[in-house]
Amino acid sequence: MTTFHEAAAADLFEAMSQDPHDAALLAQVHARLDTRFPDWLMDLIGQTLQSPASWPQAQVAAFTDVVHRLSQGRVARRRIPLGHAPGSDSDRTGNAERLLSLPAPFVARLSMTQNGADSDGALEWDSPVTAWRSTTAQILNVHALHSAIHAPFDLRPWSVPLEVGYTMPSRTWAHLAVEGAVARWPYGSKEVHLLVCLERLGSFARTRPLPADIKTFSPL
Repeated sequence: MTTFHEAAAADLFEAMSQDPHDAALLAQVHARLDTRFPDWLMDLIGQTLQSPASWPQAQVAAFTDVVHRLSQGRVARRRIPLGHAPGSDSDRTGNAERLLSLPAPFVARLSMTQNGADSDGALEWDSPVTAWRSTTAQILNVHALHSAIHAPFDLRPWSVPLEVGYTMPSRTWAHLAVEGAVARWPYGSKEVHLLVCLERLGSFARTRPLPADIKTFSPL
């Protein structure tokens, strides 16, 4: 059965396909999925059993949109050191114990059953934290996420969905579009990555005025 986020990503693909620039961008990304992007970035947005080069078009569209927003500074990121990579999905007790190593003020609450829930749990913090947004205007320049000047974006206490291990790009994309944020702990990663969509959540979670280039929008 097609999930909400897969169906929404299919609509995104159709919309992007109608725009010549976006269509060319999709083709470029699809052709370079296995060589252009570093593993940490691929896994942050989407990590699946199948090779990214074989992702359906809708998943490529979702991946492209998230990368675009990261490189444009419309999605801010916070790397949270943990020191442990996640165990298997069935090892929920072990993963919950590993998440106890998160530094303050972060706390993760992992669902022990999930049972078709929209996420694996939640990441919360009870005092302001800082995320960082790229100031570059370059699109699909991987180095822009490393070498460009990054600006801080302070976030008030909040709770966001947590996704552990495998996840589709469309699920990450949908969390950003609907809830405005997501925390990712991919397989093989000893960090939790907090992503915050400033266009969606920024006006609610901010502690200062939004940057002038950020235009807010409503969820899907």
